[in-house]
Amino acid sequence: MYRNRSMLKRSVLPEDIAEAAYFLASDLSAKSTGNILNVDAGNVQAFTR
Repeated sequence: MYRNRSMLKRSVLPEDIAEAAYFLASDLSAKSTGNILNVDAGNVQAFTR
């Protein structure tokens, strides 16, 4: 059901969340501040209004 509601028609797996967390905790994000990283496959419900 979640996959069908997403714009990308893909599932968000625990590995996807882990990759995002790793990115934010690593030096890869050293030049990023105050960002929100959405890992939601384009779920319309997650869009800000």
